[in-house]
Amino acid sequence: MGSLFFKGFSVKHISIHNRPAYNSEVWGSRERGVHELNYDASDARLADTIVLWGANPYETASVFYTEHMLPNLQGATLSEKQRSLLRGEPAEAGYLIVVDPRRSSSLTVAENAASGRTLHLQPNLGTDYILANAIARVIWERGYYDSGYLQRRTDLTKLEEYKAKSLKLGTPYAEFMAQVSTITGVSRADIERAADWIAKPKGPGFPRRTLTIYEKGIIWNMKNYDQVAAIVQMNVLGQNIGRAGTGVGRQGGHQEGYVRPPSPTPGSIFNGGPPVNVDKFITGGNGKLYWVIGTNPYLSTPNNQFYRKRIHERTTALSNYLGASGEPGTTGALVSKILEGLEQTNGLFLVVQDLYLTHTAQDAHLVLPASAWGEANQTSINCNSRLLRLYEKFMDPPGEAKQDWEICKLVGLKMAELYRAEGKEEEARRFEFGKNWRTDEDVFLDGGNSFPNNAIPASEEATLPAECYKGVTYAFLRQVGQQGIRTPVRMENGKPVGTLRRYSQRFGTQDGKFSWYGTDDWEGYPAEVAKYLEGDLAQQYPFWMTTGRAQTLWQTMYNDRFLPEKTSQVPLPYIELHPQDAQRIGLKSGDLAEVWNEEGNGTFMVYVTDAVKPGLIFALQYHDKGTSNSMTSGYTDAKTTIPWYKGTRVNLRRLAGALPDLMMSTSVLQQNKFD
Repeated sequence: MGSLFFKGFSVKHISIHNRPAYNSEVWGSRERGVHELNYDASDARLADTIVLWGANPYETASVFYTEHMLPNLQGATLSEKQRSLLRGEPAEAGYLIVVDPRRSSSLTVAENAASGRTLHLQPNLGTDYILANAIARVIWERGYYDSGYLQRRTDLTKLEEYKAKSLKLGTPYAEFMAQVSTITGVSRADIERAADWIAKPKGPGFPRRTLTIYEKGIIWNMKNYDQVAAIVQMNVLGQNIGRAGTGVGRQGGHQEGYVRPPSPTPGSIFNGGPPVNVDKFITGGNGKLYWVIGTNPYLSTPNNQFYRKRIHERTTALSNYLGASGEPGTTGALVSKILEGLEQTNGLFLVVQDLYLTHTAQDAHLVLPASAWGEANQTSINCNSRLLRLYEKFMDPPGEAKQDWEICKLVGLKMAELYRAEGKEEEARRFEFGKNWRTDEDVFLDGGNSFPNNAIPASEEATLPAECYKGVTYAFLRQVGQQGIRTPVRMENGKPVGTLRRYSQRFGTQDGKFSWYGTDDWEGYPAEVAKYLEGDLAQQYPFWMTTGRAQTLWQTMYNDRFLPEKTSQVPLPYIELHPQDAQRIGLKSGDLAEVWNEEGNGTFMVYVTDAVKPGLIFALQYHDKGTSNSMTSGYTDAKTTIPWYKGTRVNLRRLAGALPDLMMSTSVLQQNKFD
């Protein structure tokens, strides 16, 4: 796809995954010199402290939690620590810090399994970067850092900016901490306790080992760039990266890893950006062709009630024009009619390339059936160890379905043919990227050859892209099986060698030194959300709403909606509501409620639970029958164009009591209760 759209079309209006732009969710880390995938699953077994920041692995990365984190908290990995850590280094069962406005199941399980070794910080929505900076300020004030490490491994000039803007060393400590507690809602005592658990040395010469894992609660947070940067910098200040039992990166929860040509789009605001907001471009009446591949923006994009209406209006306008006098019977005539209709109606021609007829595909003019996992040979890496593995084909795709690379190759070759017929040889060559692709492995090897020279010593691993697999073949991956190989892959004596953990000797910057960044001051909430905190709207919309996913459901239910065991367990999108709020409104578990604000509305089943604080509701983000994204605002971070899915204001009202047919298969027991 990258070859078709970046090399061939050179598209500048492009977005990725569930986001309204082509961007990275972690520029705040990468531009510091730290790729977000830098630790290994074994580090969760060796850490003195694990920090889950906006991450809930018990639900979204279950094996990682139950097989690696939990044994550490229970003291079951002490023998591994004694073998792997420094001679004489103190070792004990691990501690867990959960930073989340909600009581997650990851916290509740740990509280039962490791009583007294957990800490829950519940910051006000959008204030996490202020909290991370405050913990870092405590680390600085208490001297929990190594000056020699900072001098050797980090940019000291930029450190001064970080100390002034993020740590605010010019503000007296007590005054600073009072301001932070007011903004975040987290007490000074808990902030200082967290700093001790994260960075207080265990003894002379034995710095603490902390693994910090963040996910969508930070990535999809207000001010994405500053949120990610603040957490990474807090960990580098405590030397918690590049050593056994340390690291700071994404949790993941799904497979990762891809290779593509350089994008013609800009980077963050510090690298020519931010990227264009494609949602606003399209809903604003711009563009003529909208090609959606392997995603379902009718559910997944922010502020999507407005988005759905506008896309439907534009695609319908074109459809009505095409059908006004009967659609032409030949392809050429139909293409001419489509082009004519696009000019006459300002309509939108929608192409959807997917496995199923998704919500978005129902408005499509052209559907390209793609193949699924198991219908093709595929490779990917996991987030917690960067393990590159081969997943071999075991059945043919149905009907005319093809692999995505094959669809893009065929489109490219057709474009080359059309350009060559017009005598435009240079343009034609741009689209012949796949002319030698015959098999899945051809594409894999072509991508691998695009990586830089990786015949380098281990000390230089930071210079390689995280996904680098140059020199790896399908035969090699079959040989190593599920053991895989950790990327980035280096070549030693002609053989591929994996990388256990990253950044032990240098960071991924040009000079190898960590690049500090001074985060913004707290300036309150963006206008799209701040409007709900003033005047009449403050009374009309009294609840904060945050969003997330559930263990039972995969992504947007694109496949789960066909599985009775899934749809019976979670038949409707749901909200979690505190008992005090439920009693005041007259809601019980199993009831139906409408949630709404100025952006949109939705119908949800109610779970009454103390997992959320009074005044806060948690709403399921994706479900076949609705999405909380209808109520999220169109705000995006000015530095990255990353949306804020995790915070807005809403109201709710009771629609009906529990539906008998739903209650036959759906449990309404209080969630996050395991006693």
